Amino acid sequence: MTRLIAISRALACAAVLSVAAGAIGAGAPAAQAAITGGAPSIEARGTVVALDWSSFTLRVGGRRMSVARALAAAANAVTQGDYPYVYGGGHAEAGAASIGIKGPGYNGRRLGFDCSGAVGAVLAGAGLLAPGMPVPNDAGVIAQLRQAKLIAPGVGHGAGAVTFWDKPGVHIFMSINGRDFGTSDGGAGNPAQPHGGAGWLNDGAPDAANRAFKPYHLVAAELSAATVYGPTLTFQTGGADDLLDGIVLGDPLHVSYTRDRKGVLTAGAVAFTDARTVTATVTSVAADRSSVVVQTTGGQSLTLSAASPHLLDWIDVGEDVSVTYTPGAGGPPVARAIQSVQ
Repeated sequence: MTRLIAISRALACAAVLSVAAGAIGAGAPAAQAAITGGAPSIEARGTVVALDWSSFTLRVGGRRMSVARALAAAANAVTQGDYPYVYGGGHAEAGAASIGIKGPGYNGRRLGFDCSGAVGAVLAGAGLLAPGMPVPNDAGVIAQLRQAKLIAPGVGHGAGAVTFWDKPGVHIFMSINGRDFGTSDGGAGNPAQPHGGAGWLNDGAPDAANRAFKPYHLVAAELSAATVYGPTLTFQTGGADDLLDGIVLGDPLHVSYTRDRKGVLTAGAVAFTDARTVTATVTSVAADRSSVVVQTTGGQSLTLSAASPHLLDWIDVGEDVSVTYTPGAGGPPVARAIQSVQ
C-alpha cells in the first residue's frame, strides 16, 4: 500500500502529542554529532521517523498493532490531553498541539488543536501522515489520503471501519469503529471535552447525515495492515545547520534538548546510539565518492559507505582520519562523520 512517508511501516508510525511526551532514555552518547551553545537539560533516545533541514522527529517507544487499533489509541491520547480548541492548532507538526494562528481560541500561548489538526494527530499516530511534518487543511488531508489510495468515497462498513466526514474548506471529523472523534461533529463544539477541544464525541454526530459533509472510508487493506504505535518527540535544530549532518531516516539517536514555555523542543546535541569512532588511514576511495576503505591503527580493514553525498569529497588516499560509523542495514557499515587527524 502506498504510504505518505518514504520509510517502512516498522519505522514510520508513531505519533501522539510530541509536545506532551516525556523524555525517555539516559546514558552517555556513543558519539556526538554536533553541539550548540548552552547546556541541554533533558535526554531522549529513539529512532528517526521524520526529517527535514530544520527539524526531526524521534519515535521513543511503541508496539506493533493494526492501523485500526493505532488510530483508536491515538484518538484516546488526544482526548486524554484535554487540549482546547485553537484555530490552526496542530498544523505546525503532525501529532503536536500548537498555539495556532489568530482566530477562535488563539491567545499566543494556549496549545491546542483545530478540527484538521486533531484529525492529523490521529492519522500521524497510525503512520498515515508523517509525524512532525505540517498538516494541511481538511481538504488537503483528504487529498493526500486519496492520492496515496488510502481512502475511497463512501461510508466505511464492518468491524473497525474508519470514515472521514469532510465539509471541504470548513470542517472535518471522523468515525473510528463506530465512535466519532473531532473538535465537534459540525462546528457546534465538543460536549465531551471541558475545554471544547479535540476528543471523542458523544452526541451521535448528527452532521454525518448532512449532505454538505462528504464521507470517505479507509480501505480495508489499510485497516488491517500492521504499524508501530507509540509516542514521538519533534525537535527543532535551533539554526544549527550541521546538527543533522549524516543523519537519515531510521537512525537510532540519543538527543539532549531543551523545552521552552510554549512546548517547543530544541536539540542541543545529537549522537548515534550505536556508533563507533576509530582512527585510521584511508587506503582507497570509490570514484563516485560513495564509499571509502580505511585501515585502523589496529590493522583492521573497514569498507564504509557514505551517509551523505558529500561526506567524502575532501578525503584522499593516505590521509589519517578519525571516522565515526554505524552498522549498516544489511550492507557495509555507514560512515557518519570523518575528519582529518593532524
